[in-house]
Amino acid sequence: MELSPAGDTAQPAARLWLTQVVGSRIVDRAGERLGRINDVIVRLAEGGYPPVSGLVGRIAGRRLFVPLNRIGDLTAEGVQLTGEMLSLARFERRQGEVLLREDVLGRSVISVDSGRLVTANDIELARGGDAWRVVGVEPGRGSFLRRLLPRRLRSRPRETRGFVDWANVEPFVGHVPTSRLLLPLRRLRRLHPAQIADIVEHASHEEGEEIISAVHGDPELEADVFEELNTEHQVEFLKSRSDAEAAAVLAEMGTDDAADLITELDQERRAPILALLPPAQQAKVRALLSYNADSAGGLMSPDFVSVPEEGTVSDALAAVRSADVSEQIAADIFLTDTEGRLAGAVPLLLLVQHTDGDHLSDLKQRGKTHVHPTDDFPEVARMMADFNLTCAPVVDDADHIIGVITVDDVLEAMLPDSWRRRAEADASSG
Repeated sequence: MELSPAGDTAQPAARLWLTQVVGSRIVDRAGERLGRINDVIVRLAEGGYPPVSGLVGRIAGRRLFVPLNRIGDLTAEGVQLTGEMLSLARFERRQGEVLLREDVLGRSVISVDSGRLVTANDIELARGGDAWRVVGVEPGRGSFLRRLLPRRLRSRPRETRGFVDWANVEPFVGHVPTSRLLLPLRRLRRLHPAQIADIVEHASHEEGEEIISAVHGDPELEADVFEELNTEHQVEFLKSRSDAEAAAVLAEMGTDDAADLITELDQERRAPILALLPPAQQAKVRALLSYNADSAGGLMSPDFVSVPEEGTVSDALAAVRSADVSEQIAADIFLTDTEGRLAGAVPLLLLVQHTDGDHLSDLKQRGKTHVHPTDDFPEVARMMADFNLTCAPVVDDADHIIGVITVDDVLEAMLPDSWRRRAEADASSG
């Protein structure tokens, strides 16, 4: 079914706003008034543009179900029923049913395109063939004000610049009694982990829990989101998890991020959770915890790519392929001498510009540019700025590499907490 944008010209009965429908009249075949429309029922599990599966009417003081096959003409004035009889049994939700007014209208939804929360101040319905479907939400303040007006004064907004197509909308369903479904992970995957973290931090606790529960289906994505969350939310979402569940999240996180998070947990939980980490990661985390948080040792990640300087481009590329490190860390491959000491570095870009047999010693750059684990943050930032480094090696007293600091670690440490999240930064600059 093709649906034109909300601003396009359409026949009066082809598109309706939920605020026009709710409160409008229900009349029988003869045009006699029976009651008013109380809500519109849809099934979100259908995917795409959810079809309307019925109405909830208030007739003679009772909430009744108006099935799809009894709905005749639906206009801004109301609905005319077909047939002769209507069940007088009180309305009861069925599994998977969502009530647009009660469950979605006026609530936050996720705009997947923008990666932000918006408020569904109105919901647009469109008719295609014999079916009415939800086609989008209107988050504008005008829609909110229109909802406050008496129904007879409500009208379709003249401007719909804020219209969000339902194909890019994800509503929260955790509060819906008959729809205990998780947010679809496939849509959340369209967002960067930092965008998901932004949404979690600006959502209510229940909405945030729903998002975290959804990304739990993808442990790697869940860990990436946790890394982007501020400390308060990281701790908040781990409080309700067992030590084993918390350790499972930390095990997927970068070692340096896992170490930072462990220090924020309640004292009595730190040792048990640390003991549940995989042995290799546990050893790295314990080593990081021995450094001051504001020093190079506290900033560094113990994961990096290094190869002997007498190797070839082919050797270095093979090491990159087998390394379990982030793209930022893999941007530089560090070279070591026969004693395992730092001898220099080769950018990944330079490697792919040369042939497999070229010697790394001929491509070596930067010499022994490095920092020590006890260097303070200003010294680290100054050195990386002076040498235009995106990844700085940290060495011990014997010049052996023990970790690396990436430029994003430095930027994160420099930014004030109030600027960390995008929405807060936007507000500060407005």
